[in-house]
Amino acid sequence: MSMSTLQRPVAGVAAAGQGAQRSSAALRPVASPVPFTAHRANFSSKRVLHQAGRVAPSRVVVRAEKAPEGVARTPGHPYPWEEDFDLLGDKVKEVTDQLLPDLRGCNIWLVGMMGSGKSTVGKMLANTLKYAFFDTDSVIELAHDKRPVSQIFAEEGQDYFRQCESQIIKELSPYRNLVISTGGGAVLKPQNWGYMQLGIVAWLHGDTELLARRVAKDGIEKRPLLAADAPEGADMEQVAKAKLDTLLEDRRKYYENADVVVTLEGYGQDLEAGAPTAAVMYRLLTAINDKVQAKKREQAERMNFTIEGAEQLRTMRTMESPAGGPQADASQSP
Repeated sequence: MSMSTLQRPVAGVAAAGQGAQRSSAALRPVASPVPFTAHRANFSSKRVLHQAGRVAPSRVVVRAEKAPEGVARTPGHPYPWEEDFDLLGDKVKEVTDQLLPDLRGCNIWLVGMMGSGKSTVGKMLANTLKYAFFDTDSVIELAHDKRPVSQIFAEEGQDYFRQCESQIIKELSPYRNLVISTGGGAVLKPQNWGYMQLGIVAWLHGDTELLARRVAKDGIEKRPLLAADAPEGADMEQVAKAKLDTLLEDRRKYYENADVVVTLEGYGQDLEAGAPTAAVMYRLLTAINDKVQAKKREQAERMNFTIEGAEQLRTMRTMESPAGGPQADASQSP
């Protein structure tokens, strides 16, 4: 088995990320180069990461989603603006304007179970922040001649897939101005946390019933961890939920290390499908902003201090030594 060494992407490779138009200078590496290696991967990371950006969809904006005509507002909705997308768009702009100056290009890593919408929410978030977007699963697929994740799992094994995933996380971490959607199991490897915690880690958390509905609708054959040993003719939603329950139980303690947690709950007309993408993105923006502002206040408080008895501190003055050179003399302050 041969080993292919993948050269580190030059500054600006990530600038072609999904939904963002940025200069290469804005996405320069902020750490020393890191070698990117992977087994049996016959490609250069520069080419793959560039392609990952080129396949970006058309620009997504919050106002592209509209509440159905004639739908009454849900009584007791905890976030009533989520049912008014014009109002939601205004609130997104408001929180973004406050957040961006303090975010300073910090990367945002999205973690969570399959079906949580990390890629969909991540693309919209990247567009809103004018960041580049990367999905680690998509990069791995591009690295393997566009073979789907399910095929890579079957042919190469889960350990190999996780190795590739870790290498991509390592590769992207030195850059700034990125939103990165990770695989559901990325949180299991401590080395991944070492890179992700250089940015802000956000857990998109949904009930397993909601996640099961979503993945069953898309087809669990695309999800190798769910499709394995699934009984023929079984209710795929029930199969998905049972396996998701087990996976979440194993992973919860890792997800809980995230900096922020964003729920996917929907209300009223969104009860079954979960909150709309724009609503989840706004919740995520708000959670990140709250975290950043709290950190900012904490730092300000640390700088706001007084020294009791400062008038009694000894001061230093210079006087001539017997040898003719200067010496320090300590005396009481007047």
